[in-house]
Amino acid sequence: MTSTIDSIAMLRVLRAEKARRAAERSLFEFTRQAWPIVEADNAFVDGWHLHVICEHLEAVSAGEIENLLINVPPGCMKSLLVSVMWPAWEWIGDSSLRYLGASYSEELAIRDAMKTRDIITSPWYRENWEHVALRQDANQKTKYELQGGGWRLSTSVGGRGTGEHPDRKLVDDPHNVKQADSDTERKNALDWFDRTLGSRGVSRGARTVVIMQRLHERDVSGHIMKGENYKHWDHICLPMEYDRKSIAVKSSIGWHDPRSTEWSLLWPELFDADKVRKLKAQLGEYGSAGQLQQRPTPAGGGILKVEHFKVWPHDKPLPQMETVVQSYDTAFTDSTLNDPTAHTVWGTFRLGKRRCALLLDAWDEHMQYPQLRKKVIDGWHERYGVENKLQGVRPRKPDVVLIEEKGSGISLLQDLRQSGIPCRGYNPGRASKVARASIAAPILELDCIYIMESRKEPGKFVTWARAFVDQCERFPNDENDDYVDTFSQSMIWLKDAGWFDIDVVEEDIEEERDYERDRKVRRNPYDA
Repeated sequence: MTSTIDSIAMLRVLRAEKARRAAERSLFEFTRQAWPIVEADNAFVDGWHLHVICEHLEAVSAGEIENLLINVPPGCMKSLLVSVMWPAWEWIGDSSLRYLGASYSEELAIRDAMKTRDIITSPWYRENWEHVALRQDANQKTKYELQGGGWRLSTSVGGRGTGEHPDRKLVDDPHNVKQADSDTERKNALDWFDRTLGSRGVSRGARTVVIMQRLHERDVSGHIMKGENYKHWDHICLPMEYDRKSIAVKSSIGWHDPRSTEWSLLWPELFDADKVRKLKAQLGEYGSAGQLQQRPTPAGGGILKVEHFKVWPHDKPLPQMETVVQSYDTAFTDSTLNDPTAHTVWGTFRLGKRRCALLLDAWDEHMQYPQLRKKVIDGWHERYGVENKLQGVRPRKPDVVLIEEKGSGISLLQDLRQSGIPCRGYNPGRASKVARASIAAPILELDCIYIMESRKEPGKFVTWARAFVDQCERFPNDENDDYVDTFSQSMIWLKDAGWFDIDVVEEDIEEERDYERDRKVRRNPYDA
């Protein structure tokens, strides 16, 4: 009996030793073993791209790669591999290594650093590699140190970095999805990357890893690829769907994408065809090109694809409107040199099982505040549609007035509320006009937004709507964007009110939902 127990114990020791050595040799194997420590609620799902990323990180560790750029869609374990697992794995061989980890948000950088700390302080890690130990007198969230001399510093893009000289510079998603279209925010990120990060660790021969989803043709990835030093970078691109046009491979260790069939999926075990379809619907064509395919469409390529606007035949009766939404982008001035106030009206209706919206009115005009206030109040008393008793159709008054709650719109909102008009203020926060249009774009791509047909020119939109369509098509390169703002406001409000339903997935991008009164209850208030 004793001999049997000793044999079982010895077998366990041998298996544990085999697993330890496998984890030391392979970052992927280390990740698989450490997974339950940081992702206890989620099963580990293998994927060929995980091996690719691990192999390139191992090449960085071995000194075969100095600078590594990886483009990969969100939700594909980029942070867990680069910012969590890799430092803990490298410290096994050298606990003096210093890491500077940065993301667009310091909170995200700290989150990943804390996960690394959870791993190296876990019983599993301590049992196998007890020489890697924290200094208890230097153990903070933003920076902790090891007894072997290594440390981990967490910062944001644009934040702390001077005075620190790391061996590894980890840049994980340097741009916020909501702000990547802002020239100012993007320039700040590029300046930080060049001037602050670029000068860190030079004396120590620091190696750099940038891993990110593409958000703009002039994001950090685009900046690297167009720079003179790109020749010193290894670059792997992993689009969600295989597309020969979007593959960018510059790997010194001889790697290439194993897929050969167009539109083959990157990680079908986790992102199957249905889930990818939902992601594409959520992101829209513009967002999908960058975030999923890693080939961002230039702004001139068009965020709002106007071919998705549908024509409502002029000889077809207007439908019964369930909701009428008036949307304003205000400017109080009579100067023709400044942006005008723009106004669009949208009516929602059902076409079979489909939920749709119809443009009922559109105008823009330069005016001073008293004139604008009167026009908005008069517009509130308008009725939209025509009487058709046989069809059961009646004209409908507006249900809500949407006004951007910034600058000139604040005064108008106060006046309208005092007049008893049910207006809603939209506060876009730091979201750019492009970011808001990108949220509205997937709704347009549902092919359920209609514009009336011209009677004189069949097949074309009614004359008064053409300026609106033209501006949407040229956005964001048009001189004005007032019409586009009214469209974005309306579509986001209708989506948040539950009228438009776009499938979402767990890896869904964050959206702006700043109609405070309406977002507390996610339902369609007009279905009662």
